[in-house]
This record gives sequence, structure tokens and C-alpha cells, in this order.
Amino acid sequence: MKNQYINDILSRIQSSLETGKFISIETEFVELKGLSTGGDWKSLKETVCAFLNTNGGYIIAGIHERNKQYVLNGFNRDNESNLIDLRKIFQADNGTLPDLSDYLSFEYEDFQNTNLVVVLVRPVPEDLKYLKFDGIYYERILSQDKKIPDTKILQHQEYKQELEYAKEITPITEASINDLSLDKINHYITLLNREIRKETLKADLQQSMSFLERQYFIRQEQITTLGMLISGDDPFHFLENRVEVDCYLDTGESIAKDKKIFRNDVISLMEDTFKFVWGNIKIGRSVSEGGSTEPEYPEDLIREVINNALAHRDYYSNNFIAVTIKPNEYLEIKNPGTFKQKLTVSHHTHEMQIRRIIPGIPETKNPKLASALKVFEKIESRGRGMATLVNACLTNKIDLPYYDLSNPDTICLRIPSGKLIDEQIEGWLSSFRKYIHKKSGDNLTVHHKAVLAYFYKSEVLNRKRLYTILLAESNNHFNVIESLKKAGLIFEHPLSTENVPLYMVDRELMKDDFSSELKAIFESEYIYLDSVSKKILNIIYRHTFYNEEPVSARQLTPEIYRTEIGSKIDIKKFENLGRKVRNMCNKLNKKTILIKSSKAKGYTINSDFKKPNGLI
Repeated sequence: MKNQYINDILSRIQSSLETGKFISIETEFVELKGLSTGGDWKSLKETVCAFLNTNGGYIIAGIHERNKQYVLNGFNRDNESNLIDLRKIFQADNGTLPDLSDYLSFEYEDFQNTNLVVVLVRPVPEDLKYLKFDGIYYERILSQDKKIPDTKILQHQEYKQELEYAKEITPITEASINDLSLDKINHYITLLNREIRKETLKADLQQSMSFLERQYFIRQEQITTLGMLISGDDPFHFLENRVEVDCYLDTGESIAKDKKIFRNDVISLMEDTFKFVWGNIKIGRSVSEGGSTEPEYPEDLIREVINNALAHRDYYSNNFIAVTIKPNEYLEIKNPGTFKQKLTVSHHTHEMQIRRIIPGIPETKNPKLASALKVFEKIESRGRGMATLVNACLTNKIDLPYYDLSNPDTICLRIPSGKLIDEQIEGWLSSFRKYIHKKSGDNLTVHHKAVLAYFYKSEVLNRKRLYTILLAESNNHFNVIESLKKAGLIFEHPLSTENVPLYMVDRELMKDDFSSELKAIFESEYIYLDSVSKKILNIIYRHTFYNEEPVSARQLTPEIYRTEIGSKIDIKKFENLGRKVRNMCNKLNKKTILIKSSKAKGYTINSDFKKPNGLI
């Protein structure tokens, strides 16, 4: 187990011992145990149980921390049998004591003339969770072992009942051991042995039978869907569309010419699909990063959404995954499956429509496939899932992702090209600047802007029957929701709950139609204006009464262009619209509907407008 991670930890402990300066070591994944008393051994078992039930970790035995100092007592090799017994002392829900040899490994480390032992704990798959010690279920939260709440245990037990006949471990009756690839099996074993050698390479397929059964690649002497997905020699022959990904490059012309169909094992599908997407996305240059190249979507994000699609898809469905790239517009992944009802929130009959997906619930349709893919480092061991999408969005690397669930048995994820805080958002916030400042007493930080933009765009998309990922304090790493609530810039939806908080943007900030206010001021003069003139007045009204500053024709043009033509800029159309807006502003000024500012270039609404004599 001589990996760099452990070496770094031991080096930091040694430095602390030599200098007397305490360096904190224990984390969500690292624990120290002295093992010099019976209480220490009980604590060790609680930690092992917590690591098994959460995300795994390392326990270094023979040293502990007391009063901000490390005490090195070494590990007594006479206690080896007690360590080995850890593999058979944790109880499953059904009362059995499963053999956890695949999840617990041990290795000695020489350290300052004594022995330490490092215990590597791998997390058990979802269908084996939760395990208990002395009748108590433990989980790891930061650097502590905590009792798992009864509600969480009950919820997971219900989930496991659903997995009992999961497609991933159902047998493929027409397949035999000879339909697996020995090279793929041995490659898997090699990856398993990276942390500690525990499995020998196989000379032939028959020799691998016992190993394949332990990995659920074979069940009741028949090849399973899981076995075919990971190590099948010709997976498409048996699984058909379940191992197919169709990739499209939509350039607005003939999509068929830019189509690739991949049919292979799940690892190859992940790699081939990623290469297609990465090879066809737009690469630009970032001014803020000194001219460095900046891809349309972050590389790690592309990998994660593709890998998650294949890891968590519904393998009961014989439909393929479809990936579409539309440069400068979106990346889309259509995946066979559905979200469980408890993962969605929909209040579509309320005047403030809500459609959100709840992140952070660690469930997968295919827990054993997920465990195998962690060996290949194809999915996050923490199961971060949607958190990556949210974080990329809030750090302005992508625009707000959303899900279209209108097609039965299909989850369609679309990631728009661009940024969360784009020109539209900047213009929106700028037009309400004085209003926002009066409520908050301060200017917005970039983090406040990001969260406001997230909620604003979510509401707009929810009205279109599209789902966005729920953003709450627990997954908001900027921790600004509370300050926005105090300022009254966001509030909780009336149907919000303690467990599922639903946030909405201040209703004043969501106003985009001021026609009634404009009619009250200008009466018939407003009614008979053309649509572009009405849009001009609508925008200027917002700036006049919520920002108290004039707005120029140049500022008006981009917003009107988006509503009249779209987000994709055609220079000629943009310039023509710009001239039209300037001319209309001049005409509205001559009619005294608009007032031209003498101090700054721009216009404000003439709220004291009176009709010229003789006009009805």
C-alpha cells in the first residue's frame, strides 16, 4: 500500500513529531488509532463501519493524537488476528455477517523504528449498505463517525428492495464464459491491484470463474449484464442498444453526415463518446486568462456527464444513448430512464411554477456497475453527481443546465453554451442596480450575482416545463443564500419545506412587463406604438424607476435583439436594429414620451407626460 497519499500523510506526521508543531491529519478519509486500549479497538470498529457505509478511507493504527500532539506507540503484531477479524464482524440488515475481504486490506509500514499498520477501507456497494456494528449503523461526516438516522436507513432499505432484481445482475441466458474477454478481465484485476495486490492474473477463462462470481460478472453460473458490460468480447451481440451511443454534430445542415455510432463495452463507450464530444466542441480564447485556450465546456464536466449517463442509465430499456453537440448553443445527452418521484419537485399549478431535481441522494440503478467503474476511475467515488454541474455553473464555466422530462422513459440533460452571468444577466442586474442597493445596502459580489442568476434562470426555465437542479444552502458553496434572504432579494416559495427549500427571486426583480404602468402614463400614445417601440419603453421604464439612470440606444439594442431575433448575433442584423432603435428613441423624444439626459447620453421615461393640445 505504498501509495503517495499515505507517504504524504506519514511525512506530515513525522514533521510534526520532529518540530513539535501540530499538523492536523484526520479528515473525511483519514483516521488515526492508537489501539493501546479496549476502547481504542471499539472506536476502530466504529470507524471501519462508518468508512464502509460512506466513501471509504484509510486508518493508520499505532499512532494517535492527544491534546494537539501525536503519540507514537506502534502496532503490536500479536493483534493481527483482531484486524483480520474485522472482515466478518459487521452485520447486514438481514442479520448475516458478510465477508468483507474485498473491502478491507492491511499493510505494515515501518515508521521511526516501529510498526504502523494501514487499514484501507473501500466503500461497500449500495445494495450491501448499510452495515452495523453492535447494532448501530455508522457513517463518516467530516472527521467524525456518526450514527445514521433511522429515516435514512429506512429509505435505503426500501431502495435495496427495488434493486433486488436489478438488470445489471440478471443472467444473459444465451451467453457463456467464452463470450468474455480474458484480456479485459485481467486488465480489471490489474486495476484492482493498484492499491494492494490481492488477486492474481488469470491464465484462462475457466480459472477466472471464482473471481467473476465474486464480482457478480457471473451469477448462478451464467454471465450477467454487468459481466458483459465490463468484459464482454462482443457486448452488442447480447445487449444490443444497451451498449450503443449515437453521437451527432448538429451544424444546422445535414446531421446525418456528422453522426458516429459506437457499440462496445461500457469503458470503451465512455472513451469513444468523450473523444467525439471533445473533438467537436468550440475552443475559444480567454481574455481573463491571458489569452489561454478555453473550451466551450470543461473537460472534467464532459467526462462526468457522459460517464454518469452510462453508469446510471436504465439497462432494462433496449434504447441507446443519444449525444448531440450544437456548437455555440448546447451539449445534450438523452438517456434511457426516469427520475424517481422523490427526486423531483413539481408545483406546476401554482402561479409561481416550480420544477426542480433534488441532488445529493446517493442512489443508482446499477450499484455494482458503479462500484466496478470506480476501479476504472470513471465515476467519482464520492458520487458527486449533479454537484459538478451546479459548481461549474456557479463558477461561470457553463450556463444553467436543465432537464427535459417531457419524453416518457427518457432523461434529457441539456447544458447550454455560454456563461451563467452573461450579457442578459448583467443587463438585468444593471437595470435594477439602485433598487438592489437600497434593499441590500451594498453592491452585489460576483457570488451574489451567480446565485441570483441561478434562481432567475431557473424560474424562467421552470415556466417552460423544464427542470433545474435544486440549489439550497447545503449545495451552495458560496454560502450567500442567507444574505440574499435577509436583503429580501430572494424568498422561500410558499410550498417550500424544511427538507426541500425552494427559493424564488424578489417579485419586483422578476418584472419584465411594464405595459400597464406605461399605459397609465401615456394612454393612447402607448397603445398605438409598434412592438419595438413598446419594448424600448419597457426597458427604459425599468432603468428609470429601478436604477434612476438614463439608458442609451446602444444599451437597448442587445436586449431588444435577443427578444426580436435571438441570442446568435448576426452583425448586419444587429447594426440594422441598432439604427432602428436610435431613430425610434429620437422620435419618442420628440413626442416628449422620452426625456434625453443632458448630463449623460441616454433616455428616461417622462412620467409627467401630457398630450399635446388638440390630440385625443
